[in-house]
Amino acid sequence: MKNFDKLLYTFKHRKLLNFLAQKYDKDNEELRQRLEIHDLDKMYLLLFYEKKAIEPVHRALAPHHDNDLEKTELDYIEMVLDWESARYTKPDKPFNAYDTLYKFYPHLVDSVLPILKKFNIAESTLEKDEDVVEYVNSLKEYTEEDIKRELIEYIKGL
Repeated sequence: MKNFDKLLYTFKHRKLLNFLAQKYDKDNEELRQRLEIHDLDKMYLLLFYEKKAIEPVHRALAPHHDNDLEKTELDYIEMVLDWESARYTKPDKPFNAYDTLYKFYPHLVDSVLPILKKFNIAESTLEKDEDVVEYVNSLKEYTEEDIKRELIEYIKGL
């Protein structure tokens, strides 16, 4: 399978986002539905193209990224979860969502800080939550079949 390592990373990232949504906003059914399609565009495109080619397209067209698209609160919540997950899965991105906001996206403070406060993560820290670390460590080694199954199930649900 082309780009299996990147597909696997995104597959696990999607699982972590759902875990974080359950942890911080468990009663938000609209968010849970939104996360069913989080980064699926990247997964499908990775089947055919290299990450370097699709990343700019994804960032320009996904409302959970900082781009020119109009945002809803749900977009900002998804953005926060995306940022928060990065420190658990990307060794080169140690910042939590709060630090990411102030370091890279200070122009979004008015929209994002209330969400961080609601989730009780509106503070600077590099210390990771043990329950999240345990969850990430519990993710099994998935196979190409697991990834294919997820992609096929999504298509069947359309």
